[in-house]
Parts: sequence; structure tokens; C-alpha cells
Amino acid sequence: MKIACLAIPGFALACELAAQPALASEPVALVDASGQRVAALTPSAARRGLQPGMLLREAINYCATLTVLESHPARHDSAAAACVAALASISPIVEEAAPGLVYADLRGLDRLYPSIDALDSAIRLATPSGLRPRLGIAEHKFTAFVAAQDAQLGGTQTVGAPDAAAFLASRPISLLPLDHDMIARMQLLGLTTLGALAALPRHTVVAQFGLPGGWAWEAAHGCDATPVTAAGWREHVLEQIVAEPPLISREAVHYSMQQLLGRILRHRAVAGHFVRALCLRIITEDDQIWSQEQTLKEPSSDRERLWLVIDSILERAQYTGPVVGLSIEILELSRESGKQTVLFPGKIRHRERLDEMVRQLKTRYGVPPMKRLVEVEPWSRIPERRHALMDYDP
Repeated sequence: MKIACLAIPGFALACELAAQPALASEPVALVDASGQRVAALTPSAARRGLQPGMLLREAINYCATLTVLESHPARHDSAAAACVAALASISPIVEEAAPGLVYADLRGLDRLYPSIDALDSAIRLATPSGLRPRLGIAEHKFTAFVAAQDAQLGGTQTVGAPDAAAFLASRPISLLPLDHDMIARMQLLGLTTLGALAALPRHTVVAQFGLPGGWAWEAAHGCDATPVTAAGWREHVLEQIVAEPPLISREAVHYSMQQLLGRILRHRAVAGHFVRALCLRIITEDDQIWSQEQTLKEPSSDRERLWLVIDSILERAQYTGPVVGLSIEILELSRESGKQTVLFPGKIRHRERLDEMVRQLKTRYGVPPMKRLVEVEPWSRIPERRHALMDYDP
């Protein structure tokens, strides 16, 4: 077996029920962020005719004994991190596809875990027991995902390579991680199960649905080659405070953040570099999260200048109650460790300022925001081939 998939369907609701296990068999609804609609339901509530997306007042009319729970994002973040840590304790290659959905590459672990039972026990011991995750183990990623969905609550489903195609044949086509429109097109063509898709010739599927269709055909046969992709390495610079007792005034929150800023600027990874982007995070007593990412217009290592930015953000912050946790995380450091002033003030270095502006915009939006014209085939008779637009990425 090469890949393990740890899945917690209905992750947000599962986190809330883990804190109140007595409600697991009761009709329970989790409300969305607006507090007006149902976001998730327990099976007991679904049997009474309730559906996700229903207005909360309608749901209460359907079921007078319905228990309504609010979402606690801090609790969800902690549980998601615990799931990743559980598989990271087993394998060095771990991918978090979504909160409560984590993959691990098991290649090379045969001597450490000679049997599936040993591997399963190790993962269960590292995972918070109240979440009762489902575990799927298979040769390929998609098969492991379907096996996890098929497993019983808190159970494990193992699918061998020879049995993968037969195991997947009766599963619905909607399990494929494709966009909604493509799934709808497949269903309109009568392809409602993975077995129906696998029965078609591959070239026919590719002709109708392109490369994603070719991957779906391979996945339906239990032989997709999608690897487990670990998150890219990034130096983690984080400082946090747990407030005891909880902070109830803005002055106390500002003072604590100011202390955090001083601590993070003394971190050895930060010293000598300019801060380009940072994230502020506040956790309240009711497990709600307020967070704000900020890309600085001009990178700086000056504490006073950085505090002016942070202070202005905190003035606009809206949080729901007493504060029990605060953190500052540096998302990106600039490559400069100092700033050279110009010798002649009248001659501004336009190119350096342009490059700095492009780097700031790329940090904020994730892609280079500018293009430049590059000569490609100047001898071509076709004007469009003579030049090409390339990303300007200094």
C-alpha cells in the first residue's frame, strides 16, 4: 500500500460534536457564518427532512427538538492541525487537501509498520479520539480517498491494487474532484457511476472532456498517478501569547501585540531583514478568530514604523468577546538587509523602485502583476510570432 487518506466528512460539525459527544446521536444543525442558514447536519437531523442550506427558522419548524450549534473556527484550526500532525508522525510526505482531509505517502515505511494494523494503530494514537476519522489505504490517491469515504465512522478501509477497479465501479461520479460543470455534463450523458466512465474507451473520454477527463478515466480504473504533494517549505516565524486571564480592553490587546512585535523582530530569522508581509491573529474566549494579513507598502525592520501599521489595523478590528490568544506571523521577508540612500537626490532609481513595487504586488496577489515584451522570432512574417508577453518577475 502506498497512500493513506485520513478523512473527516462534515469536518466543522465533527469538531463541534467532539466537544459535545452526547449530541452525536441527536438531531443537530450547525449554522453558517451568517447565523441564518444550516451549514451541516447530523444523520438524525437529515432523517427528519432537514437539508443543508435551509433557513434556520424553517429547520426548527421541521424539528422542534433540533439542537443548533455555532461554529468555532479556532477549534477547527486546532483539529485540522492535529490531523496533519497525526500523519506527519508517520510519514515525512504529507498533504493537507482541505481541513479534515489529509494524505500521506507510505512508501518506504514497511519496516517501521510491517502490517496495516500497526500502521492504523499508530495513526489512531496520534489523532484526537473525539474526531473519529475515517482512514483509507490504497495504492493510488483517488482510490484511498474513496476508501476513506466508504469506511465506517472511526474505521479503516483497505483496497488492494487488483480490487481497485471493482471497488470503485459502483461509486458515484460526483466523488471525482472535478469542477461542477464537468460532473453535470457527465451525468447528462448517463455517466452516473465510476464504472460507467471506466467502461468507455479512454480516447473517447479525452475527446469529450479533455485532459481532466483522461485523468478521471484513469482514476475510475484505480490507477491514477497523482502523487502526494507536500506543502512547500517556508520558514515559519510566529510569536504568540495565551492570555490568562482573558483581555477585556483594547488597550491590553494593543499592549500585548506591541510585546509580540518586539519579540518577533528579535527572532534570529528576522534580524537583519525587512518585513514585507505579516498576519495578525486574535482568538476570543468563544473560539472565534479574527485575523488580518497585511502587505507593507514599503518593507521595513523599524519597530516604530511597523507598529504604526499594526496599530491602525487593530483600531479597525472587530472581535466578539474577551481575548484569550494573540499572534503575529511574518509571511514574507524581503531579500534586502538594508537600504542604500541615493547620492544625488534628483536622480531617482526608477528600475529599483519598479522592481520593488512588482515584488510587493506579487506578494499580495500571488502572481506577477506585470508583463514585458520579449523578442522571440524577429524574422517571422507573422507579427504575432515576433514578440511574446512574459511575466516580469524581478
